[in-house]
Amino acid sequence: MSSMYQVALGLRSLAIKVVVFALLAGLFAWFLGGSIFPGSQVVNLPSFQWRTDNWHIQVAGNGRSPAPAHWRLIRVEPSGAEHNENFGLPGDWEALHGPVERSDGIIFGIERKFEGGTTWWTAMIDRQGITTTRQVASNADLFKAIGSSIP
Repeated sequence: MSSMYQVALGLRSLAIKVVVFALLAGLFAWFLGGSIFPGSQVVNLPSFQWRTDNWHIQVAGNGRSPAPAHWRLIRVEPSGAEHNENFGLPGDWEALHGPVERSDGIIFGIERKFEGGTTWWTAMIDRQGITTTRQVASNADLFKAIGSSIP
């Protein structure tokens, strides 16, 4: 046999092994419940009931980029209608703390990041359903305002 023929057989054998390896790796990732190329993931945290509505926090992240997760607060009416509660603070929330139930209502801590920096906000819904937001100076002040310890 000529050496060119042996090289061709070797390359063909290598190509078959690469294809089989890629196929088995993909099947193994699928079997484990994942993906070779991860996409966006959305997690709904356990819901809680306050007043007449159910509420839940939703966290969304993207496994393909180093971008941080984004948080949303969703209110579900008894009729089943869902509302994204942003408390007049649109955009991406980098963190959502709470809920903390107090005698005068329920309070959340919100961290918003944007190109110029970070802002921290408290959002309180009183017993009548009126929302009040207030900006605080730092993360530590945020946890003091909502009456929780710093994580």
